[in-house]
Amino acid sequence: HFSPKNEILVILFHAYMSSPSKLKSMVDTVKSNISNADIYTPKLPLSYISFASPQEIINQQLTEIDTIVKKSISKDRERGYEKIIIVGHSYGALLARALYVDACTLEEENELPKYQWCSKIDRIILFAGMNRGWRISHHLSILNAILWSMGSVLSGVIWLLSGKSPQIYAIKKGSPFITNLRIRWIKMRNMINSSKVGNALTIQLLGTIDDMVSPEDNIDLVAGSDFIYIDVPHSGHANVIDMAHRKYGGGRKKVFEQALLKNNVELKKLSQIPSDDDIEEKNYDVTDVVFVMHGIRDLGYWTHKVARRIIKRSYLLKKKHKIIATETSSYGYFPMLSFISPFKRRDKVAWLMDQYAEALARYPNADFSYVGHSNGTYLLAKALTDYPLSNFKNVVFAGSVVRKDYDWNRVLESGQVNKVLNFVASSDWIVGFFPNSIQKLNWQDLGSAGHDGFDYDENPNIHQIKYISGAHGAALQEDNWDTISDFVLTGEITPVPQSIMQKNQSFIVKYLAMISPVVFFLLAAFICLGYWIVLQSQYSDVIKTLILGGLTFVIWKILTKI
Repeated sequence: HFSPKNEILVILFHAYMSSPSKLKSMVDTVKSNISNADIYTPKLPLSYISFASPQEIINQQLTEIDTIVKKSISKDRERGYEKIIIVGHSYGALLARALYVDACTLEEENELPKYQWCSKIDRIILFAGMNRGWRISHHLSILNAILWSMGSVLSGVIWLLSGKSPQIYAIKKGSPFITNLRIRWIKMRNMINSSKVGNALTIQLLGTIDDMVSPEDNIDLVAGSDFIYIDVPHSGHANVIDMAHRKYGGGRKKVFEQALLKNNVELKKLSQIPSDDDIEEKNYDVTDVVFVMHGIRDLGYWTHKVARRIIKRSYLLKKKHKIIATETSSYGYFPMLSFISPFKRRDKVAWLMDQYAEALARYPNADFSYVGHSNGTYLLAKALTDYPLSNFKNVVFAGSVVRKDYDWNRVLESGQVNKVLNFVASSDWIVGFFPNSIQKLNWQDLGSAGHDGFDYDENPNIHQIKYISGAHGAALQEDNWDTISDFVLTGEITPVPQSIMQKNQSFIVKYLAMISPVVFFLLAAFICLGYWIVLQSQYSDVIKTLILGGLTFVIWKILTKI
């Protein structure tokens, strides 16, 4: 029932577990400063029990706003609204940004935005926007830390029981929605000169005492490098929008008025990045970025050596026009117990995509390629599924723990990846026994590609080399670095030295892998038998307790350190 009457449309999105009524003082501030404004404050499905995805909310609001804008067009006003301002608080700030990106997305057939009113969006004002998502950290107050921790446990239970995550998890740091938004925002800003849309002034208003979201989660110096950052005095995460407060409302109102009314030049004079980190300078000269990622039970020291060889080979192959940058950051030591937890693996995938977004912003003209070992292969495979905007030109897998039936056809047809090279070892008992068991039991999304290879022998863009002589890390030996490097740089296969090749797999590993679930259960039964023998022994209760405690300690150490 919204009835357009004025020349300016101001859209206000409320926060999670909030409502339009909480925005009253903001509405009053807009009315007192912009007399010719229509104000749209929709009730968003952002309750604790809501499972609506952010994209569903955005699609609904795009339809609603499009209807409002069309209603504003009349005989007297052929162009309708002259200007649109979008304001969002907390979760609503993320929705405001995502809605803007969607509105500015170009349609392929005519290279014009689907919603042409996006060019009228003058500015986006973000109050306490969770630009990099939320996470539980030492920045939280004790009460908030307890509440967020309890909520995380409850959300995990809900996910296990229903397969659905509560809505708040859609904006956790590194989540697909957050990272895809960052990637899309970067790409939109990089295309401003050609598309002529996507250049709205973006102002981030930050409470000086926000204990809900840390500064590094509020401030996205990667995707938000061109934001204007302004502090809101005496304000936390929730009350930053309370402009009717007896003591501090005036200060908050003044900052909001500046964000509403001042031009770009005036606002930049007020802007100050509230972070110890500097904005990374863009490097337009780099042509190729290569990620080299380690696996489980590994700190990744070898990644630097492989990265150096790739750079060296670019010169030997006379690829001097290529300027290579490498990404060898480590996500830390990842033991077996963490590896079999889908939640822990998902956190590492989020970490990888955070690194990807930063590299994408830093090297806007570069192609990306990837070398992964063990869990490093899983990180990319999962990222390609959950983050459809990620793109890697050439991909090399070694000791892969990805399912052998992974849908490479979809990834290749979508253009996310150009070519894949998978090394299969002759005696990779780690993959043959553990991820292979999980795959056979169809328990999680882990598998035996490092032992069996992928089921795509006839796809010309998927190359598999069988068998590199050795165990889980066989393909990473120095004699194979040139083959890895050349594929990354050219997409072509350099023959692997015969000295490190083997025609057949290890007989023992091959056949034990066929019954790997049995081996897995026999191992579990052997451990249980050990406990039973101790319990049935004639030792005193004190000795039994000590033995059982010691056995449990050893098993725990194996799972958490090996």
